[in-house]
Amino acid sequence: MKNCFVKDYGAVGDGVAKDTAAVQAAVDDCGAHGGGRVILTEGRFLTGTIRLRSGVELRIERDAVLLGSTDPADFPDLETDFWRTEYAPRFNKRCMIYAEGCEDVAVTGRGAIDCQGDAYMEPLPAEETKKSLWPFRRKSHPVEPGGDGMVHYDYVPFPLSPDQVSLSPGRVAFFIGCRNVLVEDVTMRNQPAGWSYWICDCENVHFHRAQILASVDFPNNDGIHINCSRNVTVSDCNITCGDDGIVARAYSLPLFRHAACEKIAVSNCNITSHSGGIRIGWYNDGVIRNCTFSNLNITDSTCGIDIRLPDTPETGRGSDQGDEHTLIENLNFSDIMMDRVYYEPIFIRIGERNLCEGIRNLYFSGIHSFSVHMPAVMGRGDCHVKNVYMADCHFTQIARGDIPQSEKGPYCDRDETLSPCFRHVDNLALSNTVFSVR
Repeated sequence: MKNCFVKDYGAVGDGVAKDTAAVQAAVDDCGAHGGGRVILTEGRFLTGTIRLRSGVELRIERDAVLLGSTDPADFPDLETDFWRTEYAPRFNKRCMIYAEGCEDVAVTGRGAIDCQGDAYMEPLPAEETKKSLWPFRRKSHPVEPGGDGMVHYDYVPFPLSPDQVSLSPGRVAFFIGCRNVLVEDVTMRNQPAGWSYWICDCENVHFHRAQILASVDFPNNDGIHINCSRNVTVSDCNITCGDDGIVARAYSLPLFRHAACEKIAVSNCNITSHSGGIRIGWYNDGVIRNCTFSNLNITDSTCGIDIRLPDTPETGRGSDQGDEHTLIENLNFSDIMMDRVYYEPIFIRIGERNLCEGIRNLYFSGIHSFSVHMPAVMGRGDCHVKNVYMADCHFTQIARGDIPQSEKGPYCDRDETLSPCFRHVDNLALSNTVFSVR
């Protein structure tokens, strides 16, 4: 196995000089010789986008940091025919670490990926803070001279605003169409209001002992976003983020075919999130099935387990809105502790304008939660949720004042569910399941 030390390729590692070219040269050389390790040691290596190659392990040693540039020009839009970039979520085609169609790739080591995300953020104006889950927003996008202040996406104009378009990388690490991916031991921190990891149309992916330390005050700071992928494990990880901790979706429009998201196993993880701890599905996803979530601690979340299929926009389309009828089936949640949940520990809802074939076969056992609201499972008149089983669960309702800093008030886009709510549910079975008030 070839070992390529980035300093041998001209990297400086002082956190000031840009080392993108040197790190990329090491990756390319390693890949050209059949693979091996690209090693960062003793330094802070400032880079823009790095493209991984098949057979390459990017290893960040304990005394090293891969440092994201604060210059958005160092993260250009991805140009590729491998996937349909016009369907990139939030219109953002930028990332820091990128791999497409690769096999046997890895990001490992006891070092850190520091994205310097605070350079891309600014505080919300005081009058807007009570309307938002997060007290920060992306810095404004500069408008080109002579432009109309809009981004034209799929022939639908959207305001050119930091809420929709950002110059910061939308994803930190982005793997698409890859096989045999490993992320182990490495710590990712200070994300730039973008998803930490986007795993899209990949197979045989393993996260092990990884840490994600994103600011809970930044929007869209998802942890691990698993999309249209198969055979994925996430184990023994610590995840702190502002948006959803672990996501399973089947948003196929970036691909050239429909692809299910299936056989996902998440275990032995700690998740702190100011949105959903676990989120399944979104706008008109495809098939999500055969997934297990076990031995988890979820704290400070809006929802612990969030299976929400929201209403599609009445006009235009959302940036990551699919075109399929969603089918979510065969999900198992076991031995999960939730504490300081702002709203529901379990929230399932099918929106009126969401394409949905069904949600069925959901198994909950050993769930213990302390939340302001009670569980809510709400199907739709023409699309019931089917076969929901809860065994040995204890849901405890707490006062909002019991949650530190609850006055910041995460948004609520639904009716109060202070009592357990089961609506349009076929075959609901509760065994040794208790609902109580503290």
